[in-house]
Amino acid sequence: MRLLITAAEEEELITAKQAYNSLPITEQKSLYITWMLTGIGTTSTSYRLTKIINSTEEPFDLAINIGIAGSFTDSFPIGSVARIEKEFFGDLGFETFTGFQTLFDYKILDANTHPFRNGALNAPKLTNKVEQALEQYRPACAVTVQTVSGLPEKTEQLIKGFMPQIESMEGAAFFYVCILEELPFIELRSVSNKVGERDRSKWDIPLALESLKKATQTLLHALVK
Repeated sequence: MRLLITAAEEEELITAKQAYNSLPITEQKSLYITWMLTGIGTTSTSYRLTKIINSTEEPFDLAINIGIAGSFTDSFPIGSVARIEKEFFGDLGFETFTGFQTLFDYKILDANTHPFRNGALNAPKLTNKVEQALEQYRPACAVTVQTVSGLPEKTEQLIKGFMPQIESMEGAAFFYVCILEELPFIELRSVSNKVGERDRSKWDIPLALESLKKATQTLLHALVK
């Protein structure tokens, strides 16, 4: 199986490589992995992901995006892992006198214009064995922003507009490109902090990375069963 594993930051990609290296040699040999550092944000992610998908000689069977993220809810505490099933672009739209409006709210774009469904980008179902292996990780709705939330009013606006559990800076771009390129994909996010916590020293990045490694190992193991 040919896999494309992507992450925004080096420490996240190293975590995925550690997960791969922990597999038995027989399982490693059945996976052909291309590792890609996308960089932070939607612009870098969109460019690099599109370029590698269209420049590889053999198509990928699956794209995997992993990373740490912020949580809006106690349902996803620090150290937990979410399987993202739905993504929104959280800051693509208009600031108005009545508040933020998306392109769909503002009637510039139909909410069901491909690849969107009701304004959201949706993850595909994978094989039964993979779905069963990942049942331990709760599905989540995520919002992608280019400025991490640090003010209560911004957090409230995102919750009101999108009802997300997870916040990241790349997920929606990953979904968008994979859907348009017709490449099966999955996104796993491990929680390092509560949304709104601006002091990065208070984030539990080591715990989040350890949880992310275990989840990635579970996924890779399921792919070779």
